[in-house]
Amino acid sequence: MKKIFGISILLVMAVSLVSAQTEEKKSDWLQKLEKFKIKPSLGLQLWSSYTFDQKVFNEETQSYDPVDDRLNFQLRRTRIGLKGQPYENLSFNFTIAIDLVGRDLLSGTEAGVNNGASPIFRLWNAYVQWRVLDKKEGLNVVFGYLPPQMGRESITSALRSNSMEKSWSQNYLRRHLTGIGPGRTMGVNVGGVFYKENRTVNWSYDAGIFTPQFESYGGNSVGDHFSPLLVGRLVAHIGDPEFKKYGIGHKINYFGKRNGLSLALAASNQGQTDLFESNQAIGADFLLNWGNLNFDGEWSMLTRSGYFMVGEERQNESVAAQTGYVRAGYNITLSNGWVIEPVAMWMFFNGEMGAEAQGYATQLKTMSGAEGKINVGANLYLNPDLKLSLFYTLRNGDAGDAGPGATVNNYFVQGGVGAIERGNWLGLGLVGIF
Repeated sequence: MKKIFGISILLVMAVSLVSAQTEEKKSDWLQKLEKFKIKPSLGLQLWSSYTFDQKVFNEETQSYDPVDDRLNFQLRRTRIGLKGQPYENLSFNFTIAIDLVGRDLLSGTEAGVNNGASPIFRLWNAYVQWRVLDKKEGLNVVFGYLPPQMGRESITSALRSNSMEKSWSQNYLRRHLTGIGPGRTMGVNVGGVFYKENRTVNWSYDAGIFTPQFESYGGNSVGDHFSPLLVGRLVAHIGDPEFKKYGIGHKINYFGKRNGLSLALAASNQGQTDLFESNQAIGADFLLNWGNLNFDGEWSMLTRSGYFMVGEERQNESVAAQTGYVRAGYNITLSNGWVIEPVAMWMFFNGEMGAEAQGYATQLKTMSGAEGKINVGANLYLNPDLKLSLFYTLRNGDAGDAGPGATVNNYFVQGGVGAIERGNWLGLGLVGIF
């Protein structure tokens, strides 16, 4: 009996010791998390939509056949992130995405194919940011997988956009710069903010070098000919600045806390690759926050050139397109603190319309024709990180000389389907950032 009692005491002591060590390890782990300022985040965008007048191209009749109008529920976007600051001047951002789960390919909403019954994660952002000058924001280096800093809509999170869907001008710009819709690529960006209290005009800038891969060797190389992508952006902040601390993320609605205008100029250049001889973009964008008004927009000119056989001669030919948007919203604060924001947006894309130029655009893997979109509706913000949206999207397109069945731009093509005429849609959405 004494032996059993003694063994029991030893077991209790051993369990207590292991438990104490475990608690100590947990405490150390939590202290490290606090020291590194680790912050997890979750963003969700859930949609229901009803599509009208969607059409699919019929190869036999060489015309577009209507499909049934339809209700669709989809998990439009998910962003699962981890941010941290292990050192005073060094931070990191790692984000993965799950998008388009449940999307019917014949719904009028834009973007890629359905993510399937067993959704696939993809890398969205992964970068490290180093503030070079201690306690100063004038010089920061960002290295990793990120969007080149050009185009306001491209560098603003979709979860912070105040239209239900982002302006698709960002898709044309992203594909022009990086070759893919998400618009991310590996690179190094240098940027900073020059801010002084009570100064009327403050400045921020970005300058980056990136290595998008485009089409060669299974999409893993620019090919035998190499040139990096160079991107620069300069912003004048008149009145209240958008931010005093440098970062590569942006937003639109400041809920009356900013009275200021941001004016930006940006440009990009990439030389010869196996896909093109040169690839350039120039653009301008703005954001005005004044009281309850949120007004923003952008314009981009996209050019790409390559060599083609014209008769018996080899000539350098170029194609060009313009894309952009304007959007306005107005905050109306309710008695319970909720905010209603009516919003209207117009988006456009105008590319080559002639048969010869459209042929060059196709060979250069760039878009042509034209499309336009009007998006009107309202957001109900329960707080700045939680909103309901109700919007209607009206759209049209012109394939130019390419004619019926051409997949020349986003209005006329859907991945997994082929040639279409995209319908109008009514949408109800929920966005939550936690």
